[in-house]
Amino acid sequence: MENKVVDAYIDELQGFLKPLNAAERDDVLEFYREYIIDAKLDTNDKIINELGSPKHLARRVLADYSIKMSEQNYQEIDDGKISDNEKMKKNAGMIWIIILALLASPIAIPVAIALILAVVLFVGLAVTFTLLFIFLVALSVVGGIGAIVVGIAVIFQSFTTTLFYVGAGLAILGVDLILIPLIISFCRWVWDVIVMFFRWIGKKLIHGRKTPVKEGKENA
Repeated sequence: MENKVVDAYIDELQGFLKPLNAAERDDVLEFYREYIIDAKLDTNDKIINELGSPKHLARRVLADYSIKMSEQNYQEIDDGKISDNEKMKKNAGMIWIIILALLASPIAIPVAIALILAVVLFVGLAVTFTLLFIFLVALSVVGGIGAIVVGIAVIFQSFTTTLFYVGAGLAILGVDLILIPLIISFCRWVWDVIVMFFRWIGKKLIHGRKTPVKEGKENA
């Protein structure tokens, strides 16, 4: 076998695996080097026919890695002390990597396009809903405070009216204090569902390919 062919493929693959740390990258590269040699893939065309281009293979490897890290809730990062915002960013990155990996497969391209459209639609709806929610909350807070101010302003004219307006204002603010955490919790739940859905998609359409995985077994 021409080792130069293998070296060239592995070197190019290495360039696309920068998101992995050195140990993980070396492990992946060693696995695929041994696989190519054992399978006697002695030309670049044979390697690409079996594994795909280095860029496409790297996308599947990174998708596999991202899915596993997400399933482990990123416990391997900073001893599991990673912030929720950082987890959200990494999960968003995982979703993007999965989409790129799907785009690397001609069979999965329609699915990837559909997922991209779904993500764009979701983001658009999420931004619209968030802005609308912020507007309504701000409006209700202003209304609640305004009602309290009006109630205090007429305290010497009608104590009953004061109680009504102050009570209504406090009720509005109280509802806001209840709704805001509930809405935030709901949005987080929706995001978690989306992350789980993409992990499932990744396992079914990326792990489901015949390309060998790092553990040395072929995907079913």
